[in-house]
Amino acid sequence: MSHKIELSKLHDAVVCNEDDNVLEVSRIMRDTRKRHILVVDDHLKPLGVISAFDINNRVVAEEKNIHNTKAKDIMSKPVQTIDLHSSYEEACEKMVEHEMHTIPVTKEGKIIGILDLAYIFRDHNGGKNEH
Repeated sequence: MSHKIELSKLHDAVVCNEDDNVLEVSRIMRDTRKRHILVVDDHLKPLGVISAFDINNRVVAEEKNIHNTKAKDIMSKPVQTIDLHSSYEEACEKMVEHEMHTIPVTKEGKIIGILDLAYIFRDHNGGKNEH
């Protein structure tokens, strides 16, 4: 499994800023139909991740104000990422270790996309790369 991530098709990363409020975060997640969103700084460096579960448990169930609660207040951290120049094997090991189906890919510390475990298996089992 010596394929490199840099040769893979990456999904667009869904991101928000650490100072976005929960209402803005929820709308981004709704509009993109994603259950997770990466929290990044102004330079696209990953700071944390928010899931629909986090919003439910840390905001709704705690009756916090969606306008005043910021992404940085409810995000889980640190974010597990993989460098663009890493191998599929390294990505798979990290995803298995952290029970992840996708992993953010970075280049020089900045988020550039998301690698999907299903894509790795399709590509490794004879599928063609879609560039």
